[in-house]
Amino acid sequence: MVGLHLGTNVDIPVSIAFLPGVSVISLLADVLGVAQGVPVSRRRLLRKACPEYLADVMGPITAGGSLRIPESLLMRGELKESSMRDEVRRIAEMSPDAFLTDLERTFGGEVPPAWRKATDNPADFLNAYAGLARKVWDAVAPVWQQGKPLLEREIERAGVASVTGTMSAFLANLSPRIAFVDGNIQLPDHAPIEKGVTVRKLTLMPLVSGTRACAYHVDHHGHMYLGYPIAGLAPLLQGEAARAETAADALAMMLGDLRADILRTGNQPVTMGKLADLLHCTAGTVTYHCRQLEQAGLLSRERRGREVRILRTLRGDALVDALS
Repeated sequence: MVGLHLGTNVDIPVSIAFLPGVSVISLLADVLGVAQGVPVSRRRLLRKACPEYLADVMGPITAGGSLRIPESLLMRGELKESSMRDEVRRIAEMSPDAFLTDLERTFGGEVPPAWRKATDNPADFLNAYAGLARKVWDAVAPVWQQGKPLLEREIERAGVASVTGTMSAFLANLSPRIAFVDGNIQLPDHAPIEKGVTVRKLTLMPLVSGTRACAYHVDHHGHMYLGYPIAGLAPLLQGEAARAETAADALAMMLGDLRADILRTGNQPVTMGKLADLLHCTAGTVTYHCRQLEQAGLLSRERRGREVRILRTLRGDALVDALS
């Protein structure tokens, strides 16, 4: 895992950006074997839609299990389809010299051997990359449009976390592949990050590619971009219509069902064993989720003899009250 310090209370600016191009890259990575949680049937369809030069274009980006993407290739298209088309056109028309300069900046002046084909024929690489992105976007655009209720809900989730001071809990619940412990966000170590970097700003990028999607980039200004699977994605990928949770489920929308139940139960002291019985899960599962809630400042744990009891903190009370 790679750990980056954000502070226990995440005392940096946090925003959300809907960038469908990152979902496109995540899907392409999954097709090439960098698991992103894309359903098998969907992966097969994407593989058929991709041209034969898929490996030549995406090989460098996914080398060694990496998703390290030069900034010039990050498609920042917004919710409008025309915006994504503009991004694809921008890449196809990019100056080869500008692309090579960005490659050198990305890799500190030493471009890895995996990028040799791209550096030998940058114009051909850019055209191929743009064509590949166009084909995959045609496949993902309907899912992106159907997922708009989930995207709109994500703004609400992040807003509630910011207002109630529970951004740490929000980050801890993004994905099974992302953890937030002691003020550090822990990520899969598939992409090297420059040593000593200080994260000064965080932009969250909800993805509609797969349920285990994870992509991140930290620029030289300390601006971190973090892609994660949007909450409620699994049914959407199986062909079901997206639906936002009702207000009554706002706490579960923020924390997930199990953690919401734990926090509601913690209005009075309760032992871990009893909590596991009440929630019909194992002691290990309860311990894991209680630890995450404790790290977020929503729960306290106290040992009394051989028993460990949990109790909501004042911050936990405030969150439950705000979302009730």
